Amino acid sequence: MAQNLFTDFPERVEQLKKYCNLAQLSAPLEETFGEKDFFKNSNEAMEFYYGVLEELGKLAATVIRPSAQVIDQTGAHLKDGEVILPKELEENIARLKYLGIFSGLASRAQGGFNLPQAVQAIALEILSHACPNTALTVACYSMVPLLETWGTEEQKQRILPKLINLEWKSSMALTEPNAGSDLGKLRTSAKREGDRYIINGNKIFITGGSGDVTFALVRTDSNSHGLDGLSVLIVPRKIEGKDNYRVTKIEDKICLHASPTCEIVFENSVGELLGSEGQGFKVMLDLMNDARLAMAALAIGIATSSLEEAQNYARQRITMGKPIIQHPMVADMIFEMELETRAMRAMVNEAAMSFDWMKVAKKKNDEKTFKKWRKRYRRLTPLCKYYCCEKAITISRNAVQIFGGYGVCREYPVERLLREALIYPIYEGTSQIQSLMVLKDSLKDVAFQATGFLSSLAGAWAESKVALNPVKSNLLKARNELNIAIKSILMSIIKDKFKSDINALKNSNIQQFLKEYSLNLLTAKTDLTYPFLVAERFTRITCDYYALKCLSDQLPDKDKPREKWVVDFADLVIPRMKMENEYMSHRLLSTLDYMRRHNA
Repeated sequence: MAQNLFTDFPERVEQLKKYCNLAQLSAPLEETFGEKDFFKNSNEAMEFYYGVLEELGKLAATVIRPSAQVIDQTGAHLKDGEVILPKELEENIARLKYLGIFSGLASRAQGGFNLPQAVQAIALEILSHACPNTALTVACYSMVPLLETWGTEEQKQRILPKLINLEWKSSMALTEPNAGSDLGKLRTSAKREGDRYIINGNKIFITGGSGDVTFALVRTDSNSHGLDGLSVLIVPRKIEGKDNYRVTKIEDKICLHASPTCEIVFENSVGELLGSEGQGFKVMLDLMNDARLAMAALAIGIATSSLEEAQNYARQRITMGKPIIQHPMVADMIFEMELETRAMRAMVNEAAMSFDWMKVAKKKNDEKTFKKWRKRYRRLTPLCKYYCCEKAITISRNAVQIFGGYGVCREYPVERLLREALIYPIYEGTSQIQSLMVLKDSLKDVAFQATGFLSSLAGAWAESKVALNPVKSNLLKARNELNIAIKSILMSIIKDKFKSDINALKNSNIQQFLKEYSLNLLTAKTDLTYPFLVAERFTRITCDYYALKCLSDQLPDKDKPREKWVVDFADLVIPRMKMENEYMSHRLLSTLDYMRRHNA
């Protein structure tokens, strides 16, 4: 059993040292949010980041991981309106607070460690590898970046220390009984009285809602509809020892038993504004993007833990005279699991780095650079959330299969890892919501860059045939499959708009169409049944392309072992992308017919 969940996993160490490109980021990050001369050079910064993860990895392996099973078995309980967490979980959180894990999220200017997002992502992955309940609790309590971004100077001075030293354990409150993914139906209301707001309503499925403060999305304009008129309020759980809002229920889940999923009720509760009134959805989008990246990192931790358990068991389990890892089907399963976890890590790393560069550019008022990194972060976040969370289920399920009958016995951890993984495609926006975001962003990109897309459509396949570098060749092949998927969706929209003359369309006509309808591809008048129907399959194709691209972009020169992993991953995903394209072209027509029959 590993004694350090960082140093005993070379892929994590290499991700930090070789693939993160943190050496270039450390200086501008410190100049912008820390102390200009805190690190003498980038090597000193890298040593600091390594040291933080090394200490966390040791604690995670030797203390937190051994407590994971009992934490899951004990679970959280509601007693007299108070949520009781397992004492082992409370002890883990106290140790992590002492280690400074919550300080890591704050800038050095605010008394934190100013850790890059890429380091924080590896930290969450390590914690989730050790104990998903503990890791999710840490992620849930990590509202420091939200307050740093949107809080007033007075709020930062007053509240940030409480979050950093965990005097206040926090949560975010979005979901309501009739407003889950559709936040426009949100009904919890707040009325301004002086410099405070009086809140009434209730929220459900609030992770860690039993903490000391919640950041609640509420309707502050009673005449507003949809996403207008929403604001984020900071609502303390207790004021002068009395309940300000009540926890009335914790959900009885099949997973993450020690992470309380709460129903909370506001009855003339008192809160204060975060950000500007009416900007609530914009504020919450920042938090949700960060939360989605965190969920992806947590999913990698579960996947890596499942892979580790499967590899160890497969090396020890002897059947037919040899370890089962030497049986072809088992070897293929484990090999695919390892390929996927490497790709997951590369994609999250790329998104995390984009976040940090975006943050630096925004602080320096470099609008052009900010927009560049914001676009990349926006592109990668839903892909990370979808890909990592869906693959965590596949990988943990395969681990159970490799264990055979033992896999479903509580004596072994793989059944728990599978249960813990099940919720991640639902948390912070379902996989289907992520798919709609990916679809919309992809169509907008094509609309804005019509000529570039048409050139890529014509050239990617041809160029892949003559490219000598195997990584470049495979990336072009994958790009071609993504182009085919985009074309399929695009033609379904064009077909709806130009039914009478679809055969007469030339490339110039398509360019003109894209130019004229650049922001109106998705309108109320357009029949989007087919695009929505294939959105998830399209997202899987897009995820495979960007996972391969992130691996390729992060490939150091002359790193032949890493290059072999990238090429092997391409061999896995390109046939998969072709299959999804076949489904989009043929199989789904019968689904459309099925929908018509049931809507008749």
